[in-house]
Amino acid sequence: MKFPYSTAFAALGMVASYAAYAAAPAVTNAVKARQASYKEIGGAFKSINDELKSGSPDMNSVKPLARDIAARAVLLPKYFPKGSGPESGLKTRAKPEIWKDNATFVKLQGDMITAARALDMAAASGNVAGLGSARTALGGACKSCHDRFRTEQ
Repeated sequence: MKFPYSTAFAALGMVASYAAYAAAPAVTNAVKARQASYKEIGGAFKSINDELKSGSPDMNSVKPLARDIAARAVLLPKYFPKGSGPESGLKTRAKPEIWKDNATFVKLQGDMITAARALDMAAASGNVAGLGSARTALGGACKSCHDRFRTEQ
C-alpha cells in the first residue's frame, strides 16, 4: 500500500507539532518559576529597605530575607531557557535581547548573584552599615539588568 505525499507531510507536521507541544510545559514552568522568584525577591528586597529606612533594622527579620534573596538569585539563570521570551506567547517582560546578547545577560546575572551573596553575608554578620552598602549594590545590579533586558509594564 502506498501513502500519498500529502499523508506523509501531514504525519510529519503532526510529529513536529507534538514536539513543540511537548516542549511548551518546560518553557511555561520556567517562565512561571522566574516570575514567582522575582516577585519573592522584590518583596524581600522591599522589606529589607523598609527595615533600613526605620533607622534601627531588626536583623532577625532581615537575615532570612537576605538568605532567601541569595538562594533564589543562584537559581534564576536556569529559568531563562531559549524559547521563554515573548515568542513563547506567554506574558513575560523578558526582552528578546536576553538570548541575542546572552553573554551580557549571563554576566549581569552573575553580578546579581554576587551582590545577593554580599547582602546575605552582611545580614548574617549583623553589620547594618555593610547591609546598607550591600543593598545599594544589589539594587544597582538589578537595575542594570532591568534597564537592558526587561520591558516596561
